[in-house]
Amino acid sequence: MNNSEINSVFAHMPDFGFIAIGGSEAIDFLQSIITANVETLADGAMRQGALLTPQGRILTDFMIYRIAANEFILQCEADRSDDLYTRLRRYRLRRPVTIEKRNDLVCHIWWHLDMVPASMPNLFADPRDSALGYRYLGADANTLLGTHGAKPGNIDDWHAIRIAKAIPQGALDLTPERALMLEAGLDHLNAVDFEKGCYIGQEVTARTHYRGLVKRRLAPFVIDAIPQPSADIVLDESLIGTCKSVAPTSGDGAIALALVKLSDLHAIHKSVNNLSLTIDGHAAQLALPDWMLPLPALAKTDS
Repeated sequence: MNNSEINSVFAHMPDFGFIAIGGSEAIDFLQSIITANVETLADGAMRQGALLTPQGRILTDFMIYRIAANEFILQCEADRSDDLYTRLRRYRLRRPVTIEKRNDLVCHIWWHLDMVPASMPNLFADPRDSALGYRYLGADANTLLGTHGAKPGNIDDWHAIRIAKAIPQGALDLTPERALMLEAGLDHLNAVDFEKGCYIGQEVTARTHYRGLVKRRLAPFVIDAIPQPSADIVLDESLIGTCKSVAPTSGDGAIALALVKLSDLHAIHKSVNNLSLTIDGHAAQLALPDWMLPLPALAKTDS
């Protein structure tokens, strides 16, 4: 055991489903329908991605694990897994590709560590931010991770880190058939590739990117209470949005993601205690992570 493991914690990530995709044309199949580039994904690595509508709206987001050269696992919310499975089978047509549900898989998050043991199987580094740690796919996490000094933790603590980094996950953050990749900042997380060629919804996503048409962005807010998802966000008595993911923080506070107009984000960010910002009636603050700064310029069509 090394010092970097002593203070690490792990927690089960519940309510997720897994779909295995394999076969000689698995790469070409996924490249042609999802936003992420699986061809450049190394064996033993993972990456976020999504399946879009033809109009460029997110149907389902997921994490993609490359198990071997032609073997992948997609992990999505359990409530969305049946729909994703059905759509994948529909798009397969006659390709030599296998698509199977994997009800035997379990995901644990392992975080607050700097490095992991060499050649540890079924362990995947989260590439979106080092603070998000690693994911372990296996049912024996208590035994395996415990031998490396990891202590059981609370998954809400990990979600607080995720939200603070403005990283969306699931249908609450990415409303099916409404959310856009660029509004969610997923282009900064390598979840969409603008060079890999066509996929479903590619034309709208690329046009939004190259023409600078993004009008809203997901951003984190710190609150001195714990609001419910969908709580109102009010700026100087005007409703500017509602909460999405919420996670408690130290004390009695919380951190929440919200989809807000870029013009409102600019106004809040530039203000010096001149604007009143509340969530569910409680004082709140915009807490932009470094990667979101400077904020994008307003779209030409944004008033």
